[in-house]
Amino acid sequence: MNKGLKFLLSQEVLGSVIVIVISIIVFMIVKDATIAYINKKKKGANQNKKKRLSILYFCVSILKYVIFLIDVVIILSIFDVDVSAFLAGLGLFGVVIGLALQDMLKDFIAGIFIILDSQYSVGDSVCIDDFKGEVVAVGLKCTKVRNYSGDIKIFSNREISNVVNLSQSNSKAIVDFTFSSDESLVKLEEAVEKLSKKLKNIPDAVGKLEYRGVQEYKDSKITIRVKCDTKPTKQYTVESAILREAKLLFDEMEIKIK
Repeated sequence: MNKGLKFLLSQEVLGSVIVIVISIIVFMIVKDATIAYINKKKKGANQNKKKRLSILYFCVSILKYVIFLIDVVIILSIFDVDVSAFLAGLGLFGVVIGLALQDMLKDFIAGIFIILDSQYSVGDSVCIDDFKGEVVAVGLKCTKVRNYSGDIKIFSNREISNVVNLSQSNSKAIVDFTFSSDESLVKLEEAVEKLSKKLKNIPDAVGKLEYRGVQEYKDSKITIRVKCDTKPTKQYTVESAILREAKLLFDEMEIKIK
């Protein structure tokens, strides 16, 4: 048996491989279980709960680097390398790595402040550099955002400066209706009142439908507006529900939209 093959089959090499394989399996199990838990709990979660879920994902991101460092120490021990000398030199090694990987350290620091300042959390809807979507991961190095087409964009934490968090306050559903100026305003306002009663229990709405008055009156047309506060990012769903019920009601009252 040649020396190369003998080395590959040595207890040290086999032991190192076993350590690495076990570490990968453990990390993947923990990561998959954590992601499954986060995806389950983030639906309908309030802001505080979303923050806790983001911290949980952040901890998994840190775990990857901790496991790597532990593996290095264990493998050095297997090869009878003086681990204490390695750990003593870790401080100097850290300085060298810090100088070489400044951008990565900036990502780490930015990621920590994103979590601590509650800029956004896993499950929030955000707009970063004109890319709008849901935050699916906040790690030490990057943030992952999935848009409504399913595309995932990865942002380095250090490069995120302008963020619009769409989940930290209610959205507003605003619908305008334009009619012929021949229509009776009293009749139109009566229709809006009936519409408000019909939409009393509309899903994703916060509060009741409000009549905002006449918005425009010219060129033989009159435009009125209704508004409703909604859960964050649910304004389009609520607007669709308003339009559907309005169509049915206006047909029933023989009111024609212009």
